[in-house]
Amino acid sequence: MARSQQRNVAIFLDMENLFGGYKNDVTSVPLATVVDDIEKVVGETGLGGQTALTRAYANWGRADMAGYRSQLLAHNIKPVQIFSFDQSSKNAADIELVVDALEVAADMPWIELFVIVSGDGDFVPLLRRLHALGKRSLVATTSQPKAGVVNKVLQSVADYFHVIDVPAPAAAVVAPAVKKPPAPAKPAKKKNGAQHTELELYKASVHAFLKEDPTLWVNGLVNAPRLGQLLRNRWPNVTYKTFGYKTLRVFAEEGCGLKVTSAPAGKAAAGTRA
Repeated sequence: MARSQQRNVAIFLDMENLFGGYKNDVTSVPLATVVDDIEKVVGETGLGGQTALTRAYANWGRADMAGYRSQLLAHNIKPVQIFSFDQSSKNAADIELVVDALEVAADMPWIELFVIVSGDGDFVPLLRRLHALGKRSLVATTSQPKAGVVNKVLQSVADYFHVIDVPAPAAAVVAPAVKKPPAPAKPAKKKNGAQHTELELYKASVHAFLKEDPTLWVNGLVNAPRLGQLLRNRWPNVTYKTFGYKTLRVFAEEGCGLKVTSAPAGKAAAGTRA
């Protein structure tokens, strides 16, 4: 329980990647939603504790970036000024973010989870270096079309990948004169569920229950009725069938790598863990 109270999470936001460059609407990133959603996922998955620092990288000197001021203050986000000296320095924000992240890793050993909010493949070497230093990583992006495609290598290298669902503005849906933005790609139905955020959270709930509830264990096996009850309480609108599993046993064994039993919870062996 003490670990969950630690401020051991650092969030780095590549603003230019999220709004797709300064030719687009630079005020389109809902910073409050992004930060709140990341902190919720971090808490639910047990990847980290509380946020120690949040930094956002952009050319904050632009007049049109002033609209973020209230969100920056409300969520304790530090704006990091990026100066683009010429057309070839479009990766200036990436370089600054990488340098800052490595500096934090070296100077703040208590920071254990690094959240990179970007889909840019330039951050792959950073994640690999953080892993070598014993740190965990979470890559996040938004469902907004301007955020672009997330680099597949970046996604695979990260310990966890998360898409923040940002509803499209009503005007973008009804306006007939403009091109419809492409709908956010639906996660592929993969057995490993790597790109299925909801499935990952569903599985994370199972592993959290196993750590917290001793009644889930019966002679070294998982008590299926008790697990089903806990999942229904936590996920009233989602079941294992949502993800293509016919039974709870199949989901637990094939989806989570567990062995289950239908024996009563009273037979639980104290201290038995998988």
